[in-house]
Amino acid sequence: MAGLIAWRAAVHAGHAQQEFAISTQAVNNANVLQQNASAVAFGERNLFLSFRSAMAQNDQARSADIRGLMDSETVRAVDWWLAKSPAARPTSPFSSSNPDWTTPRRIIDARAALDESVVSLHSAENQLRRSHNLEFLEAALALAFLTGGLTATLGSTAAQKVLLSVSVVLLALASVGLVVLW
Repeated sequence: MAGLIAWRAAVHAGHAQQEFAISTQAVNNANVLQQNASAVAFGERNLFLSFRSAMAQNDQARSADIRGLMDSETVRAVDWWLAKSPAARPTSPFSSSNPDWTTPRRIIDARAALDESVVSLHSAENQLRRSHNLEFLEAALALAFLTGGLTATLGSTAAQKVLLSVSVVLLALASVGLVVLW
């Protein structure tokens, strides 16, 4: 039984390590996606500022060139913004009031990767907790065997019975714990 408990604890510890690794990789993926999304959003906003500057200078060629560099979501957001009267539009097309501006897919993917890392982390914590509980049972089982082994060294029959009963109780608790924590 001790070997079975040790094996099962090792399995849970291995699963915990695997989930920690998956969680770490998911956090790394989320960070990379977030950095890329931030860089793209920063670039699109800079393109918009350059576009606005070119429009203010009535430089149609430069405005068209800059517009050609924008991604389709940004073009739709800018078109919505341009269609509004200057008094009614927000200062930027990248506003929540703009129905044509949606959160870039990269940001959504980064959030999903971060959520995945949280799920993996919780799973790893659960596996680690189960492993620790089984290791505790393993220690209780070792105590049961130790008290059972010490029984023969005592001269008093009452002391032998007490140690033997402690050993049996610990063995029973370890057995029940193994069934519950399997």
